Amino acid sequence: MLSVQRNLAPGGALALAALLCATLPVAAQESADVVDFEEHLGDVVPADIRLVDEDGNPVLLGDLVDRPTILNFVYFECPGICTPLLTEIADILGKSRLDPAKQPFQVVSVSFNPEDRPETAKAKRENYLAQLSRPLPPETWRFLTAEKADIERLAGAAGFHYKRVGQEYVHPGGLIMLSPERKIVRYLYGTQFLPFDFEMGVYEASQGTVRPTTARLLRFCFSYDPAGRTYVFNLAKVVAVVMLTSVACFVAFLVFSTRKMRRKES
Repeated sequence: MLSVQRNLAPGGALALAALLCATLPVAAQESADVVDFEEHLGDVVPADIRLVDEDGNPVLLGDLVDRPTILNFVYFECPGICTPLLTEIADILGKSRLDPAKQPFQVVSVSFNPEDRPETAKAKRENYLAQLSRPLPPETWRFLTAEKADIERLAGAAGFHYKRVGQEYVHPGGLIMLSPERKIVRYLYGTQFLPFDFEMGVYEASQGTVRPTTARLLRFCFSYDPAGRTYVFNLAKVVAVVMLTSVACFVAFLVFSTRKMRRKES
């Protein structure tokens, strides 16, 4: 199970992390991990990326994304978080109040393993559509494959970073909301989502409204644990930054106070 799961801390620790990280200076922020999402909010994904549909037919991304689109990257033999991610999407689609007939949208699951074939994509699609708790048009959820060059272009444009380890892949889990113009408007991280966030993401995509990702503020506060294959709260890092920030503020206060006293004496 080599996939990466954003398994954040319980509510209390999460709230504390958000409070601490929101006050961190920009200089203290670290660059994104190699295996992670790099947010490209507001960027437009190229239209000429070539994909292959469930029947083996070529399709251009520009022709496919003609409505609000929930993009996600998986691979079909994944022993890790791909199955929980797809199962969660099926559950959300079943619970959601969104009606594709009234407010068109689609989910597009793209395999980033160039060895995956259309026949497997078709079987996956049939399997997950059968899990839905309400009937939806089949075109609501697409499963696609692609050649390596096009996968790398799409993943790079979406800010999805992954790497191969042996016969498996290390990768993050999440959803990327695209407007009908292929503009990236929001990221949802992890393998569990609130129906409200999902629905708001679709609405914002329909409007082309870009929303910052709150979880991005927490990225500094969590580190990837290769042994546990999860993200853990980095208490030492946060405490160190808070202490350094406090010391810097105290030194600044002393300097300001000393200058003020000297002015009074003179």
